[in-house]
Amino acid sequence: MPRQPAVAAAWLTGSAGVLTLGAALVCTGSQCSVTQFDTVVLGLLNDWKSNGLDTFFATVTWLGSLWVLVPIAVLTAWQEYRRSSWRAALFVPLSLLLASSLAHITKIMVERPRPELYPASIPVPMDWSFPSAHTMQVTACLLAMLLLHRSGSLIAQTLGAAAVILLVMVSRAYLQVHFPTDIVFGLVAAIACVIGAQKLTLEQRRVS
Repeated sequence: MPRQPAVAAAWLTGSAGVLTLGAALVCTGSQCSVTQFDTVVLGLLNDWKSNGLDTFFATVTWLGSLWVLVPIAVLTAWQEYRRSSWRAALFVPLSLLLASSLAHITKIMVERPRPELYPASIPVPMDWSFPSAHTMQVTACLLAMLLLHRSGSLIAQTLGAAAVILLVMVSRAYLQVHFPTDIVFGLVAAIACVIGAQKLTLEQRRVS
């Protein structure tokens, strides 16, 4: 009997554990604090502000939005279904769904306010700050696509995916709508989500 479901559950539990640890570090009860790391990074990014960078990062940050990522995940799933199997086709959408759902559930539970140290460069989102859903979503989607389509251009694909993820991460802090700790813990949690989804889809396919 394959052990993949149990391993997947362990990775997903680990993802939730990462966010729980992060929440405990930045919020105690109903009181949330700003770490020194958050203060330093947001201060540095505020010093770099310019009209050109404002426009650039306000555009780049959309790459972490579900409005962009859901169509990409659906198209990838359709192509993979035609190429391989329905189970493999579920990998990218499932990774995105798990990461996004966990991010938004955690936001509601933690209730960390958005940064107010410096003026935001875009309208401040109405939901809570911890973790960064944009970071979790773009990481989950692109990492899953990378693991799904391993080819001779793996190095170029990896560098491209890493560049997009990094730009979205930086954009959330640069625009002053997320604390860096929201972003870092979101990144790690999203990676664990993808590994869990991989165990439920790609690994299941290999042992079937």
